[in-house]
Amino acid sequence: MIDNFRIALDPGHGGKDPGAIGPGGTKEKDVVLAISHLVASRLIEKGYTAYMTRMNDDFVKLEDRAAFANAKSVDLFVSIHANASKNPFGNGTETYYYPNSVNGKKLATKIHNNLIKLDLKDRGVKTANFAVLRLTKMPAALVETGFISHYTEEKQLNSEKFRHKVADAIMNGILDYIRGE
Repeated sequence: MIDNFRIALDPGHGGKDPGAIGPGGTKEKDVVLAISHLVASRLIEKGYTAYMTRMNDDFVKLEDRAAFANAKSVDLFVSIHANASKNPFGNGTETYYYPNSVNGKKLATKIHNNLIKLDLKDRGVKTANFAVLRLTKMPAALVETGFISHYTEEKQLNSEKFRHKVADAIMNGILDYIRGE
């Protein structure tokens, strides 16, 4: 373990912004908050410092999420989301990084490689100009854990067992990055 390594977790959406809503009514903001709490607790158990941009169902502006991470001088930033598509058959996981980010691609790849072990369709590691990636000053990744708009993946995202698997995969990706594996 690297001493004093600090990670900011960003559960997407929140408060007045539900994020995507699945066909069964599942709100992205609720799923990603639950997963983020699991990731944070696992990292803390391993001796790391984990911060969350929101602890409850609160609305936090995108620039405030990045500013929070920058103010805490964290070593990594991971934004956690659930994807959606107008195509009800769209499914899988994808992970993003900002093109100019130092080590952002490496972080995104480590997390993504662990997520696809869950037998989720591999939609790849991609670049994006998302504010939370562009405005953070540390390696940052945005994870789309699955498609809440896909009937089967919505059910998975509602499953406590699957949420634990996703949390383990994200944590393992973070640890692979930290250890340089």
